[in-house]
Amino acid sequence: MFCIEEISNIVSKKQIKKLGIFVDMDGVVADYRFGEGKNIINNIQGVYLNKRPIKTNINILKEMIKEIKCDLHIISSCLFEEQKKEKIIWIEKNMPFVNKENINIIISENFELRKEIKVDKILEKMKNNDYDYSVLIDDTHEILFLALSKSNGKIIPMHVVSLLD
Repeated sequence: MFCIEEISNIVSKKQIKKLGIFVDMDGVVADYRFGEGKNIINNIQGVYLNKRPIKTNINILKEMIKEIKCDLHIISSCLFEEQKKEKIIWIEKNMPFVNKENINIIISENFELRKEIKVDKILEKMKNNDYDYSVLIDDTHEILFLALSKSNGKIIPMHVVSLLD
Protein backbone atom coordinates (compact mmCIF):
# COMPACT_ATOMS: atom_id res chain seq x y z
CA MET A 1 0.00 0.00 0.00
CA PHE A 2 1.37 3.36 -1.08
CA CYS A 3 0.84 5.29 2.15
CA ILE A 4 2.34 2.60 4.36
CA GLU A 5 5.37 2.28 2.07
CA GLU A 6 5.77 6.06 1.92
CA ILE A 7 5.69 6.46 5.71
CA SER A 8 8.01 3.47 6.18
CA ASN A 9 10.51 5.11 3.80
CA ILE A 10 10.26 8.41 5.69
CA VAL A 11 10.81 6.65 9.03
CA SER A 12 13.86 4.87 7.63
CA LYS A 13 15.33 7.90 5.85
CA LYS A 14 14.90 10.26 8.82
CA GLN A 15 15.76 7.52 11.35
CA ILE A 16 12.59 8.23 13.31
CA LYS A 17 12.52 6.45 16.65
CA LYS A 18 9.05 7.53 17.80
CA LEU A 19 6.29 8.52 15.37
CA GLY A 20 2.80 9.88 15.90
CA ILE A 21 0.24 9.70 13.13
CA PHE A 22 -2.60 12.23 13.35
CA VAL A 23 -5.66 11.67 11.19
CA ASP A 24 -8.48 14.12 10.58
CA MET A 25 -11.98 12.66 10.88
CA ASP A 26 -14.31 14.50 8.47
CA GLY A 27 -13.46 13.77 4.87
CA VAL A 28 -10.73 11.29 5.81
CA VAL A 29 -12.31 8.45 7.80
CA ALA A 30 -15.91 9.76 7.94
CA ASP A 31 -17.84 10.91 4.92
CA TYR A 32 -18.33 14.64 4.58
CA ARG A 33 -21.32 15.37 2.42
CA PHE A 34 -21.50 18.62 0.53
CA GLY A 35 -24.25 20.83 1.94
CA GLU A 36 -24.40 19.37 5.45
CA GLY A 37 -22.84 22.53 6.88
CA LYS A 38 -26.27 23.94 7.80
CA ASN A 39 -26.99 20.93 10.00
CA ILE A 40 -23.59 21.29 11.65
CA ILE A 41 -24.00 25.03 12.26
CA ASN A 42 -27.52 24.47 13.65
CA ASN A 43 -26.22 21.64 15.88
CA ILE A 44 -28.73 19.11 14.54
CA GLN A 45 -28.54 15.94 16.60
CA GLY A 46 -27.08 12.88 14.90
CA VAL A 47 -25.06 14.68 12.20
CA TYR A 48 -21.84 13.03 13.30
CA LEU A 49 -23.33 9.79 14.61
CA ASN A 50 -24.81 9.01 11.21
CA LYS A 51 -21.75 9.67 9.07
CA ARG A 52 -20.76 6.90 6.69
CA PRO A 53 -17.39 5.39 7.63
CA ILE A 54 -14.84 5.43 4.80
CA LYS A 55 -13.89 1.80 5.30
CA THR A 56 -11.04 1.74 2.79
CA ASN A 57 -9.17 4.46 4.70
CA ILE A 58 -10.03 2.95 8.07
CA ASN A 59 -8.70 -0.44 6.98
CA ILE A 60 -5.48 1.09 5.65
CA LEU A 61 -4.94 2.88 8.99
CA LYS A 62 -5.60 -0.35 10.85
CA GLU A 63 -2.99 -2.08 8.70
CA MET A 64 -0.59 0.85 9.10
CA ILE A 65 -0.41 0.56 12.88
CA LYS A 66 0.39 -3.14 12.49
CA GLU A 67 3.22 -2.53 10.03
CA ILE A 68 4.71 0.74 11.30
CA LYS A 69 5.73 1.36 14.88
CA CYS A 70 3.62 4.44 15.63
CA ASP A 71 0.82 5.86 17.73
CA LEU A 72 -2.40 6.61 15.86
CA HIS A 73 -4.34 9.71 16.89
CA ILE A 74 -7.60 11.18 15.62
CA ILE A 75 -7.55 14.98 15.47
CA SER A 76 -10.79 16.72 14.58
CA SER A 77 -12.80 19.82 15.31
CA CYS A 78 -16.42 20.81 15.76
CA LEU A 79 -18.60 23.66 16.97
CA PHE A 80 -20.42 22.26 20.00
CA GLU A 81 -19.91 19.93 22.96
CA GLU A 82 -22.76 17.68 21.72
CA GLN A 83 -20.93 17.26 18.42
CA LYS A 84 -17.73 16.35 20.26
CA LYS A 85 -19.61 13.61 22.11
CA GLU A 86 -21.05 12.30 18.84
CA LYS A 87 -17.62 12.24 17.20
CA ILE A 88 -16.14 10.28 20.10
CA ILE A 89 -18.99 7.74 19.94
CA TRP A 90 -18.53 7.45 16.16
CA ILE A 91 -14.78 6.85 16.49
CA GLU A 92 -15.21 4.28 19.27
CA LYS A 93 -17.78 2.43 17.12
CA ASN A 94 -16.03 2.60 13.74
CA MET A 95 -12.37 2.64 14.81
CA PRO A 96 -12.19 0.63 18.05
CA PHE A 97 -8.45 0.10 17.51
CA VAL A 98 -7.78 3.80 18.32
CA ASN A 99 -6.84 4.30 21.97
CA LYS A 100 -9.36 6.52 23.74
CA GLU A 101 -6.59 8.81 25.01
CA ASN A 102 -5.59 9.40 21.38
CA ILE A 103 -8.95 10.91 20.39
CA ASN A 104 -8.51 14.68 20.18
CA ILE A 105 -11.64 16.72 19.41
CA ILE A 106 -11.35 20.51 19.42
CA ILE A 107 -14.36 22.78 19.97
CA SER A 108 -14.24 26.23 18.41
CA GLU A 109 -16.73 28.35 16.49
CA ASN A 110 -13.96 30.15 14.57
CA PHE A 111 -12.82 28.05 11.60
CA GLU A 112 -9.50 29.89 11.18
CA LEU A 113 -8.77 29.54 14.89
CA ARG A 114 -9.61 25.82 14.72
CA LYS A 115 -6.80 25.30 12.21
CA GLU A 116 -4.30 26.92 14.58
CA ILE A 117 -5.63 25.04 17.60
CA LYS A 118 -5.50 21.75 15.69
CA VAL A 119 -1.83 22.20 14.78
CA ASP A 120 -1.00 23.42 18.30
CA LYS A 121 -2.68 20.30 19.73
CA ILE A 122 -0.52 18.08 17.53
CA LEU A 123 2.61 19.95 18.64
CA GLU A 124 1.55 19.56 22.28
CA LYS A 125 0.97 15.82 21.82
CA MET A 126 4.32 15.49 20.05
CA LYS A 127 6.08 17.10 23.01
CA ASN A 128 4.15 15.11 25.63
CA ASN A 129 4.79 11.80 23.83
CA ASP A 130 8.39 12.51 22.78
CA TYR A 131 7.64 12.01 19.07
CA ASP A 132 10.58 12.75 16.79
CA TYR A 133 8.15 13.44 13.97
CA SER A 134 4.45 13.17 13.24
CA VAL A 135 2.46 12.59 10.10
CA LEU A 136 -0.75 14.55 9.61
CA ILE A 137 -3.30 13.06 7.23
CA ASP A 138 -5.96 15.65 6.39
CA ASP A 139 -8.12 16.79 3.48
CA THR A 140 -7.50 20.52 3.94
CA HIS A 141 -4.39 21.91 2.26
CA GLU A 142 -4.30 24.99 4.49
CA ILE A 143 -3.99 22.86 7.62
CA LEU A 144 -1.33 20.68 6.03
CA PHE A 145 0.77 23.71 5.03
CA LEU A 146 0.22 25.33 8.45
CA ALA A 147 1.34 22.15 10.23
CA LEU A 148 4.48 21.93 8.12
CA SER A 149 5.48 25.55 8.75
CA LYS A 150 4.57 25.74 12.47
CA SER A 151 6.48 22.54 13.20
CA ASN A 152 9.63 23.43 11.25
CA GLY A 153 9.13 20.26 9.22
CA LYS A 154 8.53 17.96 12.21
CA ILE A 155 4.93 17.40 11.10
CA ILE A 156 4.95 15.63 7.75
CA PRO A 157 1.80 16.55 5.80
CA MET A 158 -0.05 13.93 3.74
CA HIS A 159 -3.27 14.59 1.89
CA VAL A 160 -6.01 12.00 2.33
CA VAL A 161 -5.57 10.83 -1.28
CA SER A 162 -2.20 9.40 -0.20
CA LEU A 163 -4.16 6.67 1.58
CA LEU A 164 -5.63 5.46 -1.70
CA ASP A 165 -3.84 3.09 -4.06
